[in-house]
Amino acid sequence: MIEMPEAWTIASQMNETLTAKTFQHFALGVLKHKFLWLSKPAEEYDAFLAGKMVTGASSYGRSIYLYVGGDHLLWFGELGGRILYHPQDLGLPARYHLRWDFTDGSVMTFNLQMWGFVGLLEKAQLSRHPSAEVGVPPLSHRFALERFDQLLEEYPEKTQKGVKGFLVTSKHINGIGNGYLQDILYRARIHPARKIPTLSVAERQRLYAAIQETISQAIDLGGREDERDLFNHPGGYVRLMSSQTVGKPCPNCGTTLEKINYLGGACYLCPACQV
Repeated sequence: MIEMPEAWTIASQMNETLTAKTFQHFALGVLKHKFLWLSKPAEEYDAFLAGKMVTGASSYGRSIYLYVGGDHLLWFGELGGRILYHPQDLGLPARYHLRWDFTDGSVMTFNLQMWGFVGLLEKAQLSRHPSAEVGVPPLSHRFALERFDQLLEEYPEKTQKGVKGFLVTSKHINGIGNGYLQDILYRARIHPARKIPTLSVAERQRLYAAIQETISQAIDLGGREDERDLFNHPGGYVRLMSSQTVGKPCPNCGTTLEKINYLGGACYLCPACQV
């Protein structure tokens, strides 16, 4: 799944590469996916986008916004898959879910994995949408330690679900998924099932610092090594905790690293360091 470092990387590349290009055509690919949602029928995307110019791109948490003309945008919501740019129709994948052609012959494709939303809407609609720009992105000016403490206290399931549930729910902190969660909790030395009320002041500070360190480092490296940027290049961030590290010794204490299942997904951790 695309998380904040990948969204930031792809949006930056879109802004540099696609700005001032003009849409020629939009189409669905031969692949179908029941968990790919559009905000309008595909033919309405095509009719509206044809002749419109890309005016920039940005990201917010896990979302990517590609601006169209002066008052519309394509909103790539929380999703998994590949958004790829193909100069002059070169190197197109044989199968994809969505395709945007530009008048200069270049193409952008999207191949979905798991689920995702690609909406076409007015900028004014975005500010009113219940799922848009909720939560506080790490590294933003609003993500101060005091605000982080407040979010922890406001988490409605703080006595039922562990820290994992808080971190991966975008309406609280927007930008973290199961990929970066593992390293954040490892750096903070906190077990994913720990309940919020049990966290000490020092642990809260470590968790806040681990979020900043992990996300900042991943952005600098262009995202995770198992994700791809707009040009199909893998990111440079190698995860400390993943399926590849299970059974290996912990870099800190030497204890064998483990995999557990918690809240519907895998967690990778050191049972000695993370308590």
